[in-house]
Amino acid sequence: MEETLTPEAAAALLQAIANGEGIEESVSTETLLALAEMALDLERMEICERLALAGHAKATKNENVEAVAWALFLIARVKLTDALQRIEEAHLEEKTVHLDAGLLGALQEARIAAEDLNDLRLIGNIDQLEGIHYRAIGDIVRARDAFVRSLGSKEATGDNLGAANSLHSLGEVAMDQEEFEDALGFFDRAAETYESVEEMLECAHAMSLSSHSLIQMNRLDEARNRLENSLNIGREMDDSSTQIVAHWGLADLGHLTEDISLELENLQAAVVLFIHLEKPVPEALRTRLDTMIDTIEAQD
Repeated sequence: MEETLTPEAAAALLQAIANGEGIEESVSTETLLALAEMALDLERMEICERLALAGHAKATKNENVEAVAWALFLIARVKLTDALQRIEEAHLEEKTVHLDAGLLGALQEARIAAEDLNDLRLIGNIDQLEGIHYRAIGDIVRARDAFVRSLGSKEATGDNLGAANSLHSLGEVAMDQEEFEDALGFFDRAAETYESVEEMLECAHAMSLSSHSLIQMNRLDEARNRLENSLNIGREMDDSSTQIVAHWGLADLGHLTEDISLELENLQAAVVLFIHLEKPVPEALRTRLDTMIDTIEAQD
C-alpha cells in the first residue's frame, strides 16, 4: 500500500497513536497502513500491529480487498518478529524450537489473500517471511525454497530491492550449509543490486558477509578489500553499526593472518564505536581486546 504523507505529518500521527489518542477512525485505510509500515521501519511493533489491525477492520468493512491483503501481511510481519524473539530465547536456553503455529496461520491467511489478488509482489514478501522463519528453526531446505520463490516473484515484478533482500537471504542459507562459493555469488549479486537502488548500507552489509565466504576459501586479500570498502561506506554515511561490523571482520582477518596491529587497531575501533553509540560493549569483544593488550604488555 502507498499513501503520500509528509514526514512531519506522519511523525505527528505516530506520536498521537503512541500517546493513546484514538485517531484510527478519523483517517483513511491507506493512511493507517502507511503509518503501520512506518512504525515497522522504526521497529515500533506494538504500534504497527495496532495500526494494521485497525486498517484490516476498516478495509474489511469497506470491502477493500487489496488493503485487506496488505494489512494481513503487516500483521504476519509483526508475528514473525515475536516468533523470532521466542526462537532466539529457546536457542539460548538450549531448548528445542518448533514451527510457530500462530505465525504460520497468519502467513497462510495473508498468502490466500495475496493469491486471490494475484499480487506477485506481496506473494514474494510472504515467501521471504516464511524463509526467515524456516531458517530460524533450522529448516534450511524449506528456507532456501521460500527464498528462491521470493526471488522469482521480485524479479518478475521488477522489485529490485526485494530481489536484493532475497539474494542476501540465499547467501546466508548457503553460508549455513558451508557452500561458500554459492554464498559469495549470492552476496555479490545482492551487493550489486543494493547499489543499483542506492541502498548503500545494505550493500555494505552484503560485502561484509561476502568477506566471510572469501575467508573460508582462503582468499584473504579479497576479503580485506571487501571489508575496507564496507568500512568506507559506513564512514561516508556516518553509520556506526556498519563500521562496527567491518572493524570486527578486519580484526578477525588480522587474527587469522597473525597481523597483530590490524587486529588490535580494529578491535579498539569497534569498542570506541560501541561507546559512541552508548551501547554496552559485547563481552566477547571486550575480553578479546583485554587479552591482547595484556599479552602485548607482558612482552614489553
